[in-house]
Amino acid sequence: MAVLIRHRAAGMTPSQYDEISPPLVEKLKAQPGFMYHVAFVDNGVFTVSEIWESQEQHDRWFDENVKPNVHKP
Repeated sequence: MAVLIRHRAAGMTPSQYDEISPPLVEKLKAQPGFMYHVAFVDNGVFTVSEIWESQEQHDRWFDENVKPNVHKP
């Protein structure tokens, strides 16, 4: 069963997302288990939602590719 993953990135702006996301999103599209990605502002908080075939596939991708590229305040 597919899973919905939602990341709420307090402090991130759409401009920051636009700056770091293009190479990551291109790489993301080829990942095993990846199905869908959308980014938006929800109640003032930047949010990324994705659908994956499994939590494990998402976690592997996130830990190896996103964490090293996202600034933590």
